[in-house]
Amino acid sequence: MAQVDKVRQRLAGELSPGEWVQHGILGFRIGGVRRTMIAGAAGIAGAAGATAVAAATSPAKADVPAAQLPLPGRFIVGLTSHRLMVFSIGGAFVAKPKKLLHAYALDQLAWISEPELAAGVAQSLRVSIGVAGAGVLSFEFPRLQVAEARTMARRIERDLTAPQS
Repeated sequence: MAQVDKVRQRLAGELSPGEWVQHGILGFRIGGVRRTMIAGAAGIAGAAGATAVAAATSPAKADVPAAQLPLPGRFIVGLTSHRLMVFSIGGAFVAKPKKLLHAYALDQLAWISEPELAAGVAQSLRVSIGVAGAGVLSFEFPRLQVAEARTMARRIERDLTAPQS
């Protein structure tokens, strides 16, 4: 089952009239994709493997705004036609949205950064979103979610630039 379907299932009965789920994507705190790959390399190849992956994935300078909203290491980002949400991850073997950590109406989103592709072995797409009156959500999406994450970021950007009625 796709992550978007899991978000739909999680939000069943909680959506407002006319609201529908557009995206559900596994996300990480900035730097989390790299840390996960290093931990995996350490388990597979020992310390030498971890050192090699760490060298191959060393991040470029990361600009982190001071008012970061708290996020766990891994989470699920959901986007509906009305809201942006972040869920904790539940499930013993398969990640699924559990507890709602953040929920913001789309009109609370002030800006979205240009998605930045962090290249290398631990390729990820980094995005930050400014939330009026709350702070900044910064996350990255792993290699397999890059295309969907770009699509979600473009959708948010379109919503931000659309004339308000």
